[in-house]
Amino acid sequence: MLVYQHATMPSIDYETPGGVPSPMALPPLVQPASRTDRVRDALRQAILDGALPPGRALVERELAEMYGVSKTPVREALKQLRATGLVEMNAYQGVSVRRPDDRLVRELYTARCAAEPEAVRLAVELHGAAPHARARRALEDAAALIGAGETQGLGIANRRFHRELYTACDNSFLCAFLDQLQDLTAFVAGLGWRLQATFEEEATEHAAILEAMEQGDADRAEELTRAHIRKAQRTLAGALGAEK
Repeated sequence: MLVYQHATMPSIDYETPGGVPSPMALPPLVQPASRTDRVRDALRQAILDGALPPGRALVERELAEMYGVSKTPVREALKQLRATGLVEMNAYQGVSVRRPDDRLVRELYTARCAAEPEAVRLAVELHGAAPHARARRALEDAAALIGAGETQGLGIANRRFHRELYTACDNSFLCAFLDQLQDLTAFVAGLGWRLQATFEEEATEHAAILEAMEQGDADRAEELTRAHIRKAQRTLAGALGAEK
């Protein structure tokens, strides 16, 4: 899941009459959510939850009527969703929910496999044997959803878990790259679970990765992360192939 944060304003130093700098921190301006943001978030959630299935046409006029807005914020929201990979243009310049195929799965998971295991390794090397409380909470939230049979929001919970792991590497470039893949990963994973439920196996793999990290075992954490991503790729490719 992508997380948006407001940047903190820098401190501004003013000279006092005695020439001694007097720091004054100005609070950041918080912009209210725009109509575009609200439409984008609603459509994004509907796509990730499966309410808008792959191939579903997204017609500006219909969406504008549904959400009670003009076509302009809908058009801008669709542009932003296209940038995440969740929607695509068709041959007639229409917009629809993306249809995952073999190439998408291969490229997406290859990109993750190239970056995410390294980010996990760096996180362990940076922090050593240490608890990762927020990752463990994300893991527990995912387990609660599985136990309650409420797997609709599981993709988001799992993305949160993965993000807690790789952002611990404290490398802004790696994190930004992996953040770009978050929504698309949640989308294809959720589709895969609807075709073949593997979330309990994945939960076990998540627990093993977290245990290796908290024990400070960088080699094992990296190895388990890579194996987890590659297995998910094979499973998803097989599920999508069986659907054809």
